[in-house]
Amino acid sequence: MITKVQGKTVSGELSVKARPRLNALEKAMLKWAVVDPEDRVLDASVGRGLMAEYLRRNMQCEVCGVSADMEDVRAARARLQSCDIVYAPVGDIPWREDAFDTVLMQWRGDADSLDRMLSEALRVLKPGGQLVLGTACWPAAMNALRRWMAVSAEGTPVNRLELQSRLSDLSFEEVSWQRTGLGTGVMTAWKRKPELDGVRGGELL
Repeated sequence: MITKVQGKTVSGELSVKARPRLNALEKAMLKWAVVDPEDRVLDASVGRGLMAEYLRRNMQCEVCGVSADMEDVRAARARLQSCDIVYAPVGDIPWREDAFDTVLMQWRGDADSLDRMLSEALRVLKPGGQLVLGTACWPAAMNALRRWMAVSAEGTPVNRLELQSRLSDLSFEEVSWQRTGLGTGVMTAWKRKPELDGVRGGELL
């Protein structure tokens, strides 16, 4: 016989096991995201909607999501019934320009898909908006070893310095990097604000 206390304990354990949890990379992305209540946030690789759910519940911001996997879209819509979750191919974000204060994005593909995704993130970010990019990003020596062993099924790997260079070339600024594990990290960057006539870098010309 299970007592009421035991029953509550078992029920709690089952609910915890059944509830999906954020992984280490998602937790790190949320840690470095600068989000205020009522901001508009896009999860550009929404998956099952766990990060979007966390932001909606804890930050009271408007969250949208996009995924190239219809099963993930269905799962995220079920989890976030009041949020706009859409299906779209990788590198094709179906929102207008300057629509979001923050874009969250996870990338594990090749260099070509990265360029498309970053360009779309830049397009939909408001000037001064933040990109939070969670990625598989191995040290240079590990990348060389993986190429030699031909174990990478994810396309051409990109290292941290190359990521920073790509973001700078796209007019992102204040690019920073935080490693979250041996092969993962979070890169944050901000969309440059247009310079006003007669003003540069906060100083009058």
